[in-house]
Formats: sequence, structure tokens, C-alpha cells
Amino acid sequence: MFLTLVLFEACLLSVTSTHAQEVGSGGKTKTPANSANRAQAGREYGAPVASHETNQEEATELKFPEQIPGYREARYDEMAWLVTHNAMSNREEGWWFPNQSYGITRQLEDGVRGLMLDVHVIDGQPFLVHSSAILGKAPLTDGLAEIREFMKKNPDVIVTIIFECYAPSGKMQRAFDKSGLLDLLHVQRFGDSWPTMKEMISKDRRLVVFTDSGGGKWAGYHDVWRFCQETHFSVKRVEDFDFKRNRGKGSNPLFILNHFLTRPTAGLGLAMRANASDVLKPRIEGCEKATMRFPNYVVVDFYECGNTPGLVMQFNVKRMAKSKVEQPNDSSTSAGTLEK
Repeated sequence: MFLTLVLFEACLLSVTSTHAQEVGSGGKTKTPANSANRAQAGREYGAPVASHETNQEEATELKFPEQIPGYREARYDEMAWLVTHNAMSNREEGWWFPNQSYGITRQLEDGVRGLMLDVHVIDGQPFLVHSSAILGKAPLTDGLAEIREFMKKNPDVIVTIIFECYAPSGKMQRAFDKSGLLDLLHVQRFGDSWPTMKEMISKDRRLVVFTDSGGGKWAGYHDVWRFCQETHFSVKRVEDFDFKRNRGKGSNPLFILNHFLTRPTAGLGLAMRANASDVLKPRIEGCEKATMRFPNYVVVDFYECGNTPGLVMQFNVKRMAKSKVEQPNDSSTSAGTLEK
């Protein structure tokens, strides 16, 4: 029965993917020409934002969190970050039953700022793997190197990694060292206030890392269930989405809003339903009222389905504007000037 359901979902994924990409041979994909030749301006960081008086129409034109008015002045925990579930498992690189269409670099280029990554040990080395290496695998150091390259090219960007980890903490530390990411790690002491983006950028400590195993063993490798709580990650129907807490204590300050469907695997058809504006928007906007916690991480499958970056962007713009009204104006800092 399970195999039948898996095959059905695979067929559904293949059929519904035609709206976004063409499937090539060997499980690889080829991006349509009109998508591949997206205007370069759409990927540039540094487009100035004039003021905090950004309305919802203008918010939809913003492409990246770094362009949001007040971005640099906001604390890390005052932003809602778009996060990709099983970010390494993607159709573009030939993974079976993927959760995403594109690889890590493309996700970051499109405005994703959080990556959920699964790590297993293969032949003594940490690999990015989802459930089984048969479905796809990649050396952890390769994935981390992609993240480092993107962050070095974009010095305003803050990135978060949340690991589901089955590798010893020592192997993880060596992978970070080998990929050159140790120097970018932010170290957060539990109970302290989170820094502003401006502070993280000025110190070049712009990578926040959480793990469900071995957290605290080395600096910057944070225990996710000491800092975060989450909604449930196993949901089959849109009607079953709720705000009930799953893992993590109710007093934990950061909130992971899991928002994806699995029946029994992920699929574009399911993502279209989950990511629809009339489903995702009330989840984001209603989270704080229902849980007394800000939705720090909005976690989705196939982020390009629906308007997930736009909805998260609009939510942040609204929150930043409200915060600006409630706080004294600091004219000494220009939030609209973004450095390349």
C-alpha cells in the first residue's frame, strides 16, 4: 500500500511540475529559458528603499529581506525568515521524491534565508541525505561551501541552518572548518538578547546554526530545542494545519512554523495547496495571536509554489512599519541604504 501511494505521489509531482520547469533525462531538470534569463536586477542586492512608509503594493516589489525598511536596525529574532524544508533534497540535482525544485544556491538567490538540512554519516564522512542515500546524497562540505560562497558575495545576508543531525559533533565541526564557515558563525548565549542585523553584519558573524544533536559541543553549534519550539511537521491536509506545539518547551523564545504537507512524500501538488495565499497568509499572521510567539521561521516545501517569499516579505514590512511607529525615530541610520 505504501509503495502504491509513493508511486502515485511521484506521478502527481511529475505532472504538476510542468508549470515551473521541464524535466530532463536522468532525473535532472532544465530551467525554462524565460526563467533562466531572469532580469539580473532581480538578483541584485543593494537597490535602495526610500523610507519606512512602504505600503503593501510596494512590499510585493521587494525581492529580498535585505531590502526591507528597518532590516539593519531589527534584531535577528524580530524577522520572519523563509526556510526551506529538506533544502538539500531538490529535483534540479536529481534527488528522488524531493522537497524542493532547486539547489541551495538558487534557493538563497531567490530570497530563502533558512535551510533545514539532514546529515548522515557515509563511509565515515558527513553527507546531506534525506532518509536514505539511495534517494540522493551530497557531501556536507559541498553544501556548506555553496552557502559560504553566496554569503561572501552578499555581505548583508543573514543565513540560518537547522540540522536534523545523525553525525557526531566533531565531524560537523571539521566540515564547517573545511568549508570555511567557522569564521562566519554567530555565537548566541542562551538568555541574552539577539543582536541586530547591523551588529551581525559589522562583525561578519552572519550564520546562525541550530542542531537537534550535539548542540553546545562547540561555539556556534546551538541546541535547537533549547532555543526553539515548533508546530507539528507531519500534516497531510490543509484542514489539519494548527498551532499546537510539537517539540521544544513552550518557554523557548524562537518559533518554527512548519507549513508543508506530506502524503506520504512531498509533492508540487501538495505544495500548491499549502502555499496558497489564503492558506499561508492567515497561518503567518495568526501565529503570534495563537501561540504568543513570533513566527521566526516559516518552513515550506517547493517555495516557488504560490507567493511564499512575497507573503513573508509583506508580513515583515508590516511588522517593521508598526515597530517604527512605536519607537522613536533614529535619523542617524539610513535603513534604505543597502551595501552591495
